[in-house]
Amino acid sequence: MRDFMHGTSAKALLAVVFVMLALMLYTAAQGGSVVANALGLVATPMQRVSTIITNNAAVAAEPLTYSKEELLEENAALKKEIEELHAKLVNYDQYRMENAQLRKYLELKDENRDFKPVPAAVIGRDPNVLYKFTIDKGTNDGVSKNDPVITDAGVVGFISAVNANYSQVTTLLSPDTKIAALVTTEEKTAPVKDSVGAVPSIDQAEPTLRRDSGVVSTDIKLAEDGLVKLGFLAADTPAKEGDIVTTSGLGGVYPSGLAIGEVVSVQNEEYDVSLYAEVKPFVDVNSVRDVMVITEFEGQGQALDDAFGTSSAAEEP
Repeated sequence: MRDFMHGTSAKALLAVVFVMLALMLYTAAQGGSVVANALGLVATPMQRVSTIITNNAAVAAEPLTYSKEELLEENAALKKEIEELHAKLVNYDQYRMENAQLRKYLELKDENRDFKPVPAAVIGRDPNVLYKFTIDKGTNDGVSKNDPVITDAGVVGFISAVNANYSQVTTLLSPDTKIAALVTTEEKTAPVKDSVGAVPSIDQAEPTLRRDSGVVSTDIKLAEDGLVKLGFLAADTPAKEGDIVTTSGLGGVYPSGLAIGEVVSVQNEEYDVSLYAEVKPFVDVNSVRDVMVITEFEGQGQALDDAFGTSSAAEEP
């Protein structure tokens, strides 16, 4: 018993007894019952929690009191806001693309100082007129018939009809298109004996670039596949898949060095000993939206002037 009175459990029990006695004395002094006050101590926090839950539920249920008309108006306002934000996003993307396109055109202009370019936008495509479209530039902007039309990726076609404020472009995929072109091929020359009579390996030969000339055109079948044809190639041409085709500048219609496309195959002409290459243009002319018309360039119309014995330069009086 003595050990219990000195233990921790005894001390805790005594503390509880003292607390209860103090509570009873306080309750008696206030004139209330012990049980009622004890219940009050327990119930008060629970009432506070209940009040908080009830108030939050009332706030949550408040929107449900809106009328159908108010909900429809709010829905319409939200839809309008979403459409406006979407329009701003589309405009932002369009401006970003236009800026990127203009930067590429400036780079192209820096590389070709003799070019006088006129940027233009595609404003119409007639489904009844294949391989042609309309742009928003015309004679008022310095555009003339037969001016070449390009993008930063390569040749698109030429101006086939022109008005004051708009022009028609005939694309690469039209049978009316004819472009003097070159195909560039890297090849290694046949090995020769050195001074002591040894023949080096073909792998040791220095690669050289060979350029074969031809004319880019197309037909309905090729155009349906999005291809053009580089014809009149020599029978011994080394042209192969992956070679790049560019304008040669002959004829004075297109500047030299403009990219046209990439060779996808080399075929034999059906009724000739020459070869032709099927070429995939770098520009998808059926989906292009922005182009550049080259209104002036070095050598423009030179071959035509020579053919008629005239000069494009103004004559001295």
